[in-house]
Amino acid sequence: MVRSVLGVVTGAVMWMVGFYALAVVLAKLWPDYAIHGRQWMRGGVFTFTAPMAFCNLVLWVLAEIGAGWVAGKIAKRHGAVWVLAGLLGIYLAVLHLVLYWPRFPWWYNLGVVIPAVPAVLFGAKLANSSRLTVIPSGR
Repeated sequence: MVRSVLGVVTGAVMWMVGFYALAVVLAKLWPDYAIHGRQWMRGGVFTFTAPMAFCNLVLWVLAEIGAGWVAGKIAKRHGAVWVLAGLLGIYLAVLHLVLYWPRFPWWYNLGVVIPAVPAVLFGAKLANSSRLTVIPSGR
């Protein structure tokens, strides 16, 4: 039980920190993205161009995959990963489909919410598939 809770909490932290770290890297590589990112962080004004917003969607998916991977490695239980996926899915649905719907383009809101749960589950699948399997030699 402790591993499951730790996996969910660590996965959620990985999701938040992961997106931020990826966005900082992108901002270093793309100065215009950094300008729009600062506008969002300071004033909550979404001024990203469509290519920048698409990059954000990719970063969210990568962070969700990382969160699922971390949760899967720590918890070693499918149920814990499903809890993380459900929490992130509900959080993002409320945020983007209800609270922030008018603040972002419709396609961006859907692009954040729809892949969230599958990306977390995919990350956990990657964590499980990377475990070493020892096959007896039969000698």
